[in-house]
Amino acid sequence: MLIAVFVTVVWLVLVCARPAYAYLDPGSGGMMIQLLLGGFAGAAVLVRLYWRQLLVRVGLRKPDLSNETDA
Repeated sequence: MLIAVFVTVVWLVLVCARPAYAYLDPGSGGMMIQLLLGGFAGAAVLVRLYWRQLLVRVGLRKPDLSNETDA
């Protein structure tokens, strides 16, 4: 039921849309590219921080059971 309502709303938005006559200046394109690159960099850092845990959850690596308090 919820999917049917969602599809109907999306269809109505697409069919009933009027032209906006909007202007996007070159700065807007640069900002969109910067947003995409920043999101990609943030995702890469997040994956780098949690890489081992991700591999353990997927099952490609066994959990590290060594005790790191050898001080």
